[in-house]
Amino acid sequence: MNSPDFERFQASAQDCGVLFYYAGEFTPAVIAAAADSLKARLATEDASGPAKRKLFSTFVEMAQNILHYAAATPATDGTLPTPRGAIGVGREDMADTPEAVHGHYWIVCSNPVDVDFVPRLTEKLNAVRAMSLEEIKQSYREQLRNPTHSADDPISKGAGLGLLTIARDSSAPLEYSFASTTAPTDPAHPAHPGVRTALFHVKARI
Repeated sequence: MNSPDFERFQASAQDCGVLFYYAGEFTPAVIAAAADSLKARLATEDASGPAKRKLFSTFVEMAQNILHYAAATPATDGTLPTPRGAIGVGREDMADTPEAVHGHYWIVCSNPVDVDFVPRLTEKLNAVRAMSLEEIKQSYREQLRNPTHSADDPISKGAGLGLLTIARDSSAPLEYSFASTTAPTDPAHPAHPGVRTALFHVKARI
């Protein structure tokens, strides 16, 4: 990246109200360090205590989802590489945003997922988007009381609780999208098939 590239990157981040951004490997240690950095950044923000707590909680849930559910192609010896993804937090009070969302914050994450999981994730997200706040809370309580949820739904492995937690703290329905990034073969090992993936984005507004 040269100086003009960095200037454009910085200007774009400022225009989008970015307060925090990380892309790369997700491990428990990385998440803990990122969470500490975000907490320090939020301490300088003129936002209410509840809003900051919801932002922090949503950040942790999204980061944990990347850690546990990001798709990865196994190495030839069968081991899995460290999950990778991206997460960002920002303000929505920029000049080009609708006045109705001024003072709100956004948080977005993205990570690759197995394309076979896309239909089930879409079903889960559409169901959550259609719920009222009380329905979200009720569904959350029901899943907490259901210890077999992970076994019953191996695709999400309990991720539904994370989505409900994020939706509960969001001031608007969750936004999501999938972009195809399929890589059917590992070019370093042509005989070893890769995982067909889609890039999964989720956005919450606090």
